[in-house]
Amino acid sequence: MDHGQHSSQHAGALKQWLLPLNVGIELTKPGIIFGNLASVFGAYCLAGAGQPIAPGHLLATLLGTALVIGCGCVINNCVDRDIDRRMVRTCHRALAIRAVSVPTALCYALALGMIGFGLLWTRTNAVACAAAAVGLLIYAGVYTCLMKRRSHWGTLVGSLSGAMPPVIGYCAVTARLDATAWMLIVVFCCWQMPHSHAITLMRRDDFKAAGLPTLTLAEARKQILGYMIAFLAASLLLGLISRLGVAYFLLVASLGGYWLWLALHSPPATEQKAWARKIFAVSIMVVLGLNLAMTLG
Repeated sequence: MDHGQHSSQHAGALKQWLLPLNVGIELTKPGIIFGNLASVFGAYCLAGAGQPIAPGHLLATLLGTALVIGCGCVINNCVDRDIDRRMVRTCHRALAIRAVSVPTALCYALALGMIGFGLLWTRTNAVACAAAAVGLLIYAGVYTCLMKRRSHWGTLVGSLSGAMPPVIGYCAVTARLDATAWMLIVVFCCWQMPHSHAITLMRRDDFKAAGLPTLTLAEARKQILGYMIAFLAASLLLGLISRLGVAYFLLVASLGGYWLWLALHSPPATEQKAWARKIFAVSIMVVLGLNLAMTLG
C-alpha cells in the first residue's frame, strides 16, 4: 500500500474527528470564557486574603464557571443565528452556516450547564452557584431573548451577567454576599459598558446590517466617559472596602486614569473607529490590571 495514500487517509480521518470538537469549542466562545476566568481568579484571590489556595477547590470554581458561561454562549448562538448571518464578524459561526442543528446545540448547552452547576453546587457553595444561575438567566434569557434586539439598554442589562464571574469566584471562598461582593458587581458593570460601547462603535456597520439598536456617536461617547468615571471611583472604593494595599490603588488609578484620558480626547467622526479600537484595547489592559491588582492585593 502506498504510504502517502495511507498518511492521507489518516489525516482525513483525524480532520473528521477534530471537526466536531472544533465546532463545540467555537460554540462556547472561548475568548469570552478565558477573559471571564481571569476575573474569577482575581476575585477568588481577593476573597482568600492571602491564605493558601486549595488547588482542587479553585479548579472546580474555574471549570464550573467556564462550563456555565459556555452554556450561555451556546444558547446565545442559537438565538442569534439569524443576526449572525447578516454580520461580517459572525457570519462564519457554526449555527449561522448551519454546520450544526439547533436541537443538537441546545442539548450541548444543557450538558454544559448541568455539569457546570453540578461542580459549583458540590465543590463550592450555594451562594456561588446562585450567582452563576443569575448570570446565566440574565445573559441567555433577559439580554439575549428580550433586550438585545429591542433597546440599546440591553447592553446595561447584559453587563450584569458580565459582573457575575468575579462574584462567583469571590463567593466560592466566602459563601456570602457582603459589601465587597456588591462592589465587584458595580465595578465590573461599569467596566463592561465602555468596553461594549467601543465594540459597537468599531462594528457599527455590522450592527446596522443586523438591525440592532445603537446609540448615536455623541451618545456613545457620553456614556463611555460617564461609565469610565464611575468605574474609576467604584474600583478605588472597592480597594478601600477590601483594605487592599497601595499597589492596588496605584495600578488601578494609573490604568483607569489613562483609559479616562483617552476617552476625554475624543477625535472627529471620521476617526471614531480608530479611537474605539484604542478604547477597546485599553479596556482589556484595564480589566487584566484590575484582576492582577486584586490577586496581589
